Amino acid sequence: MDTRKFSFDILKKIESEDVFVGEVLDMALRHLQFNDKRDRAFITRLVEGTVERKISLDFLIDKFSKNAPDVNARIILRMGIYQIKYMESVPDRAAIDESVKLVKTIGLSGREGYVNAVLRKVAALKEEKKLDSLLVSRMDVRYSTPQWLCNLFVKVYGKDNAKLILEDQFTEHDTVIRINSLKTNKQELKKLFEDKGITVKDGILSDRCLRISGYDSIRRLPGYKEGLFVVQDETSVYTVEHAGIKPGDKILDMCASPGGKSMLAYELSCDADKVGTIVSRDISENKISLIIENADRLNIPERFVDEANLEKYQPGVNVEIFDATELDEDILKFTESERFDVVIVDVPCSGFGIIGRKNDIKYHVTPESLSSLAEQGLTILRNASKYVKKGGHICFSTCTINPTENGHVVRAFLEDSNDFSIIEERTFIQGIDGSDGFYYCVITR
Repeated sequence: MDTRKFSFDILKKIESEDVFVGEVLDMALRHLQFNDKRDRAFITRLVEGTVERKISLDFLIDKFSKNAPDVNARIILRMGIYQIKYMESVPDRAAIDESVKLVKTIGLSGREGYVNAVLRKVAALKEEKKLDSLLVSRMDVRYSTPQWLCNLFVKVYGKDNAKLILEDQFTEHDTVIRINSLKTNKQELKKLFEDKGITVKDGILSDRCLRISGYDSIRRLPGYKEGLFVVQDETSVYTVEHAGIKPGDKILDMCASPGGKSMLAYELSCDADKVGTIVSRDISENKISLIIENADRLNIPERFVDEANLEKYQPGVNVEIFDATELDEDILKFTESERFDVVIVDVPCSGFGIIGRKNDIKYHVTPESLSSLAEQGLTILRNASKYVKKGGHICFSTCTINPTENGHVVRAFLEDSNDFSIIEERTFIQGIDGSDGFYYCVITR
């Protein structure tokens, strides 16, 4: 197959529709699930890398272009430069020739010479070992990250730590999975993976987690269809483990999709004698469908709750559509004993803690959006405080390392909530703590 043309089409869709690379790439690769493994790996590397390094690549394109190229030529140049600079398995000559060929394939008449000339200049600088000195001249170019975000990390964490944070996005990470202890155990799952030649390491934060590498596709892993595990970072698992969940508890997960925290909450709330009641909510039918899909695969009992089915929540996972920013007047009618033992509040955020796994988040967030995200998080936290019973816990978390969206939100909440106090609080920083960047705070009433 023409892997470069296939990659171009994906990149063109991302560029023209301003969508996230993960969504488009995953859908595209599903159509290629029976194609050669090497083709899928090449497409994944080229698409993700081209997006991840977009600022650096555009810097070089603009440096060697008299006039700004149209969108199609720019995408081809990004792809070509990425192969020359970052894909050692691709000879420079092949990267140039295939890029020129792609120009013809998509019908960019008259642009072959331009693309050839720009790529030859980049290859020549690489040969002369002068390319790196160009790319390290500016922090935003060096780390292919908007300058305002580089400045934010420097301001909050200092220049040395900011460099570690920014460098981490280009480090290859193991995939972290959480073992479904309702169906298997660590020893059995490790053996199942190792028998298939998959590299397996223990988690560093949770005994429920394994770190794996050397596999083709998550959906093709042994035990996936059987629900023996779920992909979930250790910071997320660790957070739920520290939320104070006990067997038989009643738990509300306010922003639950795709359901990893809800499913773990269910595991923790069950023992031989008691079964927990989980209310797993999110804002749309699409998000709710992901929770139901995960519950079904993990063989966890779930039921959909809607306006026509308003009986009291039952043991298991109760899934319903609800906007966490809206105050639920029905819960306010609950007696004290009917309210929740634990409320999980993983609020929408900038995602700066996971830019290594979602490499285009940095392009979709603006400085102006950070304050509105913080305000939204505070609204959700204040709503959560109305749902938790006395002596209960709120577990507030974000997958960002921006204090404006997490620690500052908690302090603002506590200023006018005298009956709440912090039990535990922690920030994990990528590139330093060996995990995703993540914040959590357990608050008790």
